[in-house]
Amino acid sequence: MTSSFRAIIADDTADLLNLWRDAWSATYSSSLGQNALSSMLKDLERNGAASMLPGSGERGYCIASSGRLHGSAIVAERGTVAYLWGMYVHPSQQRKGFGTLLLAGVAEEIETAERIEVRVLVSSPAAIDFYRKHGFVETGREMIEILGSVEAAALVMSVCTESLKAC
Repeated sequence: MTSSFRAIIADDTADLLNLWRDAWSATYSSSLGQNALSSMLKDLERNGAASMLPGSGERGYCIASSGRLHGSAIVAERGTVAYLWGMYVHPSQQRKGFGTLLLAGVAEEIETAERIEVRVLVSSPAAIDFYRKHGFVETGREMIEILGSVEAAALVMSVCTESLKAC
């Protein structure tokens, strides 16, 4: 099955919401707890894709095959840094290379930023390992606000943009 990296389009909204619901349920229930997950899902239900999708100067991408979305990523270039968020791969499609394809695709789309920065929940060791495997290093720690006013401790991780283009 051939998968393709492409920009998110308006027709992807329903599939994105399903992807995020499934990915969040698999990830955040254990790492943040059921109350936090419920708050996030309520926010997603109330605000739809607007909670996550790009605004001005931001771009959203996905991995798709056979009419199904397997993953999403959103990036915003701000000077020398490209901020990455909303990177999720459907739980049933993890460990099949889709995350690597997303990272490489996003890196190819970056126009001027010299490095990519992501915030990863301290309570998500699999995500931390994934980013480390792709060359990201910890550059700091901070509390971040997630959807539904949920706050969590996160690692700030960074990698040189050029090193991801060869993924």
